[in-house]
Amino acid sequence: MTRNAYRLKPSPGGGFHLGREGLDQEVSSETFPSDSLFAALIAVQIARGGPAPTKDILESSLSLSSVFPFAGQLLLFPMPRLRVNLSDTSRPGVTKALKKLHYVSFAVLARLLEGDLMDEWLSEDLTRSKGLLLQDGKVWIAQQEDKLLPADWHKLDKAALKATPIWKSQRVPRVAIDRISNSSQIYHVGRTTFAPDCGLWFLADLDPQQVSLFEDLLAYLADGGIGGERSAGYGAFEVERIDPPDLPSPQRAQRVMTLSRYNPTKDEIDGGVLHEGASYELVDVGGWLASPDGPAQRRKRVRMIEAGSVLQQPAGITITGQVVDVRPTYNGQAEEYEQSGAPQHPVWRSGIALTVGVTGGH
Repeated sequence: MTRNAYRLKPSPGGGFHLGREGLDQEVSSETFPSDSLFAALIAVQIARGGPAPTKDILESSLSLSSVFPFAGQLLLFPMPRLRVNLSDTSRPGVTKALKKLHYVSFAVLARLLEGDLMDEWLSEDLTRSKGLLLQDGKVWIAQQEDKLLPADWHKLDKAALKATPIWKSQRVPRVAIDRISNSSQIYHVGRTTFAPDCGLWFLADLDPQQVSLFEDLLAYLADGGIGGERSAGYGAFEVERIDPPDLPSPQRAQRVMTLSRYNPTKDEIDGGVLHEGASYELVDVGGWLASPDGPAQRRKRVRMIEAGSVLQQPAGITITGQVVDVRPTYNGQAEEYEQSGAPQHPVWRSGIALTVGVTGGH
């Protein structure tokens, strides 16, 4: 397997509607989960007339991270679910600051995974702190990484940098017209936009023989877009291949952090990946499917472990995860797909893990 990294630069004047099931249509996120990216690529493969991938092929040749923000040359990662090593957690504002953090830079992530003392990295005295907070406190980076930010930001002081948005989520008014009465009704849709020289990025572990096909699918997806409201011009982007960051290897690590959503196999659960020492967030993944075989219908719900979670990796176990068939079953009978109107083909949702090693920490 080879590790590749890609930046997704929003089309000029464009934006994204990256919604989550159960949230209002007015809400749009700044990240796109790995299972949704995986499903979009499979849909592109089918739309281009390619063969439907089998589960064995998918599990052996494709592992994606979730899609995270970047700013300039600075890549952001999910805040790991580790206890931050601080000598004094009672300092005013520290607990509040930690709860607000969503993303960290490569330099901060490396130190958190090592378990380094972070007092000097999270200081209210900006003149002495080794760390910087961006996006109103949601992003934590190292002072020396400020040169990686967009060139226009280099002249800003530290307070101004914290207030400068990498992304914005807004409500955009839309109008629906009744076809019979011609009456109109206003509703709102969430839209996420990125500052110039900012956007999204992700990692992909690929079979070397599949890289060319994968990049073809990604280029096709760039034109069609990701997320919702694509018919309104949302979701399009330009793809740029970049050098992948040199992250700690998960091989032989006793604990790992996942950069993707992860659906563990029974053997992995029985082996202890969720035992003491793990720290993780569960997310229910549902929603709708679209198929040429029939009408849109609800997918079967599946529970995943969210990106940023920390898992045990006991000796003899390599955390991999699995791809799940989420086509619906009716009356509890999976073999009645034809009679029930469910699709005749699998509907794959990926819970394959893309992990990095946790070398220290608590």
